[in-house]
Amino acid sequence: MRTVFAVALVVGLVAGGVLSAYRVATRSGSSPAGAGASPGVTVTATPAATGSPRATADAYVRAWSAGDIDALHRLLSRESQVRYPPAEFAAQYRDFETETTARTLEASVASVEGSTARLAVHLETGYFGAFDYTTALNLVREGDTWTVAWDRVAIHPDLSGLRSFHSNISRPARGAILDRNGVVLAQTVELRMLGLNRSLVSDRPALREALIAFGFPASGIDAAFESSAGQNQRVPVGPVPDDRAEAALALPGQFPGVIVYFESQRMHPLGAAAAHVVGYTRELNAAEVEARRAQGARPGDRTGASGLEAGLDDRLSGLPGAELILVGPDGATVRVIASQPFQPAEDVTTTLDAVVLTASYQRLAERPGSAVVIDPRTNTILALNSSPSFDPGIFERGDSAAIAAINASADAPLLNRATFGLYSAGSTFKLVTGAAGLISGIFTPSSTIYCGAIWDGIDPPRRNWEGAQGPLTIAGGLMRSCNPVFYEIAYQLYQSGTGILSKTARDFGFGTPSGVVGLAEEAGLVPDAEWKQKNRGETWFPGDEVNLGIGQGDLLITPLQLANAYSSFVAHELRTPVIVSGITAEARGPIPLSDAGFALLAEGLRLVAGPNGTANSVFWNAGYTNFAGKSGTAEDAGLQQHVLFVAMSPASAPAAIAAVVLDGGQSGSLEAGPIARDLVLSALSR
Repeated sequence: MRTVFAVALVVGLVAGGVLSAYRVATRSGSSPAGAGASPGVTVTATPAATGSPRATADAYVRAWSAGDIDALHRLLSRESQVRYPPAEFAAQYRDFETETTARTLEASVASVEGSTARLAVHLETGYFGAFDYTTALNLVREGDTWTVAWDRVAIHPDLSGLRSFHSNISRPARGAILDRNGVVLAQTVELRMLGLNRSLVSDRPALREALIAFGFPASGIDAAFESSAGQNQRVPVGPVPDDRAEAALALPGQFPGVIVYFESQRMHPLGAAAAHVVGYTRELNAAEVEARRAQGARPGDRTGASGLEAGLDDRLSGLPGAELILVGPDGATVRVIASQPFQPAEDVTTTLDAVVLTASYQRLAERPGSAVVIDPRTNTILALNSSPSFDPGIFERGDSAAIAAINASADAPLLNRATFGLYSAGSTFKLVTGAAGLISGIFTPSSTIYCGAIWDGIDPPRRNWEGAQGPLTIAGGLMRSCNPVFYEIAYQLYQSGTGILSKTARDFGFGTPSGVVGLAEEAGLVPDAEWKQKNRGETWFPGDEVNLGIGQGDLLITPLQLANAYSSFVAHELRTPVIVSGITAEARGPIPLSDAGFALLAEGLRLVAGPNGTANSVFWNAGYTNFAGKSGTAEDAGLQQHVLFVAMSPASAPAAIAAVVLDGGQSGSLEAGPIARDLVLSALSR
């Protein structure tokens, strides 16, 4: 989509530039806009004119560079003042500035020969870059002073012969973000708004009551009245529903100061259900506007602030197109001075599913945590949620009170826990430990390891959470989540001196960004001997490896990495997750397990959800017999715990995987498990 601004509208592009300086400079003189000006203006004396051509030329470039149009006009000869009254004279400069999208102008005197001065001009524009040119200023002696015999060439040499500059600016409307089925997740719409010009309001209490009766919240009305904007500036109260348009249009006639207008605004139909993954936009700050001037940025422009809005901003924004041409008196193009090609904004279709996103938001139910749902067949992300969430509309509307409340919340609702939350993996990491044991060759699919009530491989001895279970294969160890089985594997791997446990964790994608295009994310941490020596100056001890074996210690992962690791296990290779349609998951390296090794670990994950597994009450006993997964409960600093569960189905050939991490809890199976199960079911129903 493209929004084309006619020339008359381009004046808004230079707010704060030379034009505003002109206006300030002429407050006590004639108006550059010609408001109330009379063609029969009385010519005044010219005290600013000087006694030499050079001095007058110097005074002229100083006034021009300062944007002081009154001072320029006072330097004109009497004949020129009559020919170009103040309003018409100012309009010549205003039109030049408008059409060239001028931002700043610096003029100096290059030379003076007789009665002609050559002026050197440096012009910075909003859309066409910088121009350096010279032009002529004709001077004439009037009595004891030198004045300017002005014509339009004094502004630019190409303005001779009634020629003029003309610009066309095309600005793209920000593209939409869609789910995989075309459901809108974000789009820019024209909203009918009701606002106030408080300088015209005569009865504030009565107007306030009328607006409350109309349906606007009192907080929004009060915020508009108390806005720090100028009293005669338009301040928004809120959007007007289509079915209330007629009633809104009647209000200005009843209450002076009420304004009904249209405004472009970014809308997020799913609201909090997709807030973190879709993100929101914000207004460019002054430094960013300045840095992007060459691309046509202007005050009030917006950019992506978080989520896909930020990560895909270049595609969603496009670039304004601009053309500056010189036209003759007949309107025909003499030549093209400069042009910038128009780059339309793109609509971006994602792999997200609005239904699954909404289900994920509802199942988390504002409990601090996150959920990621992936289709392992294509490694595409169906849902990515963080909780508690927020209404992205408060940022689009600029609701300062709501934004302040969000920022002050102790629950950090703006944090995207799915990509920036760093957690211990807990027992969900035992899949990696089992894989490392098999890859090392120290253990085989038929190996059994004793699951005792206490493991005393190192000092101090460590207890098993449910007591002795006897000898178990690695699959059996996963089924019962037996810590001693994985303590022993990790200890044997430490003794091998190969560092294979940390390496295998990286083979599963931990310790590095997942590489998903469109989202920012944390890298996490996979500790090893080199890392510990470098960062702590300490040796890597057996206890470090044993802690890592059950997903504890210094290991830090994101929920997105966790979901991707299990998806990569299903595919037998590490891949980048995909959230933008049209992108194929990139293979980043194989997981070097044998087919027998994959089969053994897959069987262990199936057993977890089976009749004898740790999650049997959530799956098998509840009638869900075609699932696999793994729970986790991890200790945080201060003895707090977070809980995790990764679920997948169908068990033999998963088509959906859900990883759920809750910031606090007692049981991964009982608390995170049902949420993960239901999200898999939601994905499979699509």
